[in-house]
Amino acid sequence: MKTLQTLYDEIMGDDDAKEAFVKATKEGGVESFLKQHGCNATAEEVEEFLEAKAKEDTPLELSDEELDRVAGGSMTWYCSVQETETKPTNLRDCC
Repeated sequence: MKTLQTLYDEIMGDDDAKEAFVKATKEGGVESFLKQHGCNATAEEVEEFLEAKAKEDTPLELSDEELDRVAGGSMTWYCSVQETETKPTNLRDCC
């Protein structure tokens, strides 16, 4: 018998299997789908597995690069002011 992780990996690599799984979940046929694909799990186990996967895939912290973008650490100023000897000193002067 396949584990939920093994079946999940197979489904994620096959668009037809994804469609079939989505259809099965909408029609209440998850357990039948699982058995057809060699996995002996319940709908509740699938739900718990998918919830754990969602938490696993959601980063709890921002990366340094993401923090820089949010905080403006690596922001590049694009200015419509023509190049002159003096650079704009604030956003109002720039735009």
